[in-house]
Amino acid sequence: MKAPFNLVIQFACIASLALTSNFSFGQRLFQSTLIKEEAKPVEMTEVELPKPFKKGDLTPFVPSESSSIKFFIDKESISFINHDEVRLTVVTFNESEKYQGIYIGFRCDEYEFRQYGFLDDGVWRRPAALDWRKIPKPGYNQYVAFLARYSTCQGGGAVLGKTKLLEGLTGVRKEFE
Repeated sequence: MKAPFNLVIQFACIASLALTSNFSFGQRLFQSTLIKEEAKPVEMTEVELPKPFKKGDLTPFVPSESSSIKFFIDKESISFINHDEVRLTVVTFNESEKYQGIYIGFRCDEYEFRQYGFLDDGVWRRPAALDWRKIPKPGYNQYVAFLARYSTCQGGGAVLGKTKLLEGLTGVRKEFE
């Protein structure tokens, strides 16, 4: 017995529609589960702050050519957390010849940063808030944007090697705007 061609076409259309709607329902269910998981609060564990920097471990970088502040990275403080966060100490040397440090984490996938601590006169203190913030737009003395663009977040993902990270600080580039 031969089925009419029209009936075969109708059956194929109904089957593909059923398959597509089931896939769409399954996809929506999967996505809603992901959204619920992302909405869960993340527990913040105490971050161990690095040892105070030594001048011999500092690598200079220049986010603004006309800056009166000198910027450095403490090579010994660089760490990579779970392949998605880069942490390091930024050291500044100002006109009054005073060194200060900031321990910062970069989440490149989200293009965010967090300040874990401030070093002043060899003593670390923690910030009032440990929230993740969007990396700001480039600008005068904007070292966070400079580091994200040229060093920690090259190509949109976290740089997971000290050598490549440090090369990003000193490589040849156009003026940072």
